[in-house]
Amino acid sequence: MLLKIRHALLEVANHPNAKQSAVIINNELIITSGCILQPYIRPILPFISDHSNENVCASTKIIHKLQQCRLVNAQDVDSDEAQHLNSINYQVTFDHRKLPPAVTDSKRDSNVPHILTRYRAKLLYIFSSQEISRNLHKMLNSMSFNESQTKDHNEVLLTSFLVLTMRPTNVAKTPEKFERFLEHIAHYLRYIHPIRPLDDVLTMCTPFGLENFYKTISIGKVSNVIGKNGSLFVLSNNLPLGCEGSAVFNNKLRLIGLIISTAFQRNNENLQMTIAANFAFLLRDFMNQLGIKITTITIPREPSNFAWERSLVVIDANGNQGTGTFVKVQNKKFIITCSHVVFQINSTVYCRGVDGEFESDVLWRNPNYDTAFDVALLSTPAHIPSRYCVRLAQTKPCLGQSVYNAGFPYFVNFNLKYDFNPSIFQGRIIKYTPAAIMSDGCVQAGQSGGPMFDEHGNIMGICVSNIKMDNVVYPNINNAIPIITIRSILEDYAKTNGKLDGNRFMNMGMNNNNDVSFLFSDIHILNNLVANPDIQRVWSLKPPPVISKL
Repeated sequence: MLLKIRHALLEVANHPNAKQSAVIINNELIITSGCILQPYIRPILPFISDHSNENVCASTKIIHKLQQCRLVNAQDVDSDEAQHLNSINYQVTFDHRKLPPAVTDSKRDSNVPHILTRYRAKLLYIFSSQEISRNLHKMLNSMSFNESQTKDHNEVLLTSFLVLTMRPTNVAKTPEKFERFLEHIAHYLRYIHPIRPLDDVLTMCTPFGLENFYKTISIGKVSNVIGKNGSLFVLSNNLPLGCEGSAVFNNKLRLIGLIISTAFQRNNENLQMTIAANFAFLLRDFMNQLGIKITTITIPREPSNFAWERSLVVIDANGNQGTGTFVKVQNKKFIITCSHVVFQINSTVYCRGVDGEFESDVLWRNPNYDTAFDVALLSTPAHIPSRYCVRLAQTKPCLGQSVYNAGFPYFVNFNLKYDFNPSIFQGRIIKYTPAAIMSDGCVQAGQSGGPMFDEHGNIMGICVSNIKMDNVVYPNINNAIPIITIRSILEDYAKTNGKLDGNRFMNMGMNNNNDVSFLFSDIHILNNLVANPDIQRVWSLKPPPVISKL
């Protein structure tokens, strides 16, 4: 059986009206994210844990079943859950025809008045995936959500999925045909390769649920794969609301996932992050809950051989988390990061690399971490091989150039002691001055000090911050320190090779117990990383001089 996978727009016509993207297979089976039902499935607070209680509302019963990863069958008309779900009016809109290439614009207007067609849809099932629920729950907990009691049901629906059809009589009369249809989809999934960071992806969606934006395409890359078996993955695509439930395709245009979320709220701030669920996990868990025997679909997460992963370290400085990069200049190896990551530390910080944990000494940091350049250098353990270190970029950044911002966002790394799982976000340079590089590649909390790579894997910048205005965080507008601007200072530091400044040592006295690391001439050279007033003005966001002709 040939599978025809199309984009669709699912609408709930009840008040309040809701629309979001969906996937329709063979013009019959519709799959989308359960978050569209958040306004209609609202348990009465306080949330009653005993779902067998007769006074429990239908919404509570639905949430309880989904929490336990039990199938909610909307065809069981005698149950309270089904009656509540069937009171909701579902409609699906999609383009089920292809226009012949010879049709002219005049004929198109007269012969094909409506490209999109709207149908009634019937809800069959709601289900949730245990693996996806567990991993997303860890992410939400790491975001320090408040009012968790009121958000429980929304979190459950985020990891739940709707299965609908436009032909309910076919499913009711011939359930074995429906099972064979699902088995064909499972066979289709066996030819999908494991999902890895930096894989090319394409999403097809309807932003904001507006028909005018129907079938909008967004091209990006996989930024991270979450969970032991890759049940969730993060995309570099910056998608708006209404794209939940939309399809994610790989570079072979095979369906590999469904978007489950495009934004979160963290500490009263908007957090943009596109997260997709692995479609293989959805289908496997759905078929298991239906009791359909299925050959196990295993899509293991392959270990990455990308050099960018092994060049990163996550830094823990008294609970302040950041990212660093192994670099090698001349024959000197060190970790470069941001001063504000280690601003409270004068001696040692704890780091974790791809090979495990280690301690690192703070060699130098800008004493005024809130001024340019926000740079710190840490020592590198002797056992770190040179191949882990990246090279400094030698060319100036240019507008439109592709870049990759890497690091450890708080909410993707659940336990830094045991979990080494860096993210990488593709973007482009949108502004460049000798003071700063601005890119549209995502930078989230925890990525401070992380590298901005060019297409050749050289470190082009040090990620410092994203933009925040009126309590709204814009992770896709961010600033980095240009390596080309500070490269000569780092090279001068490397050439001195740690020679001790004898005159300064004698002036200190032989019995002084203070830390004498700053007596080395190479450390003294690093003081040149404190930027001049013109660069300080750029980083403090002071307006440039303007000649008035008013």
